[in-house]
Amino acid sequence: MKQLLVIEAHSDDSAISALGFLEKYRSDYEYHFALASVSALNMHHAGAISREQRLEEYACYIDHLGATWHKIDGLPFDADARLDMMPKRDLVAAFEKVISTVRPDVLICQGPSFHHDHTITYEATIAATRPTAQFCPAEIYVMENPTYVHSLGPTTDFKATTYCALTEQQIDHKLETFRLCFPSQIREGQNYLSPEGIKAWARYRGIECRNEFAEAFQTYIRVV
Repeated sequence: MKQLLVIEAHSDDSAISALGFLEKYRSDYEYHFALASVSALNMHHAGAISREQRLEEYACYIDHLGATWHKIDGLPFDADARLDMMPKRDLVAAFEKVISTVRPDVLICQGPSFHHDHTITYEATIAATRPTAQFCPAEIYVMENPTYVHSLGPTTDFKATTYCALTEQQIDHKLETFRLCFPSQIREGQNYLSPEGIKAWARYRGIECRNEFAEAFQTYIRVV
């Protein structure tokens, strides 16, 4: 079976951006995850959230997908919103180790955005898959976050080149899983990261690719 690795900055990033794809193709791949940071936070929508609670949510997510969580040794894991405080070479080396261990056929990674954790994780992932690296996947895709629309280009200007078509049943299942695994991260009302916002964005991407709903990715490299 093919191997798929997700590298993300925060525990809920891939659930927001790529869970529809991951659910749709879970029988085709063995899933692996590497998480850069998770910390206790005081969220404006949910109040104080402990690091333990967020780790429990991520473990629920990994278990739901039947995936393997490659915990990164040697990093100050409690660095959410502070990845810019640590040497990037340490993050690159950690990602290189995970990539060399998994040897993924497909790598889905964070995209750069106004959030510096996203950008640092993206840059470290690309550095870890440079042409002289020990292993480079044949396919690398950058996942989208709906809040990227607030980012100014060109380095953070997301251009969709690959779409995962989803039915309404599939997008609703994605949202049910998001509620189940990440209750602390659910926004309400007119928010990009509310269930309504995520579904509306999937509808927009679906219109772009002539489908009911979709998730969008940017192809970084694809060798055929």
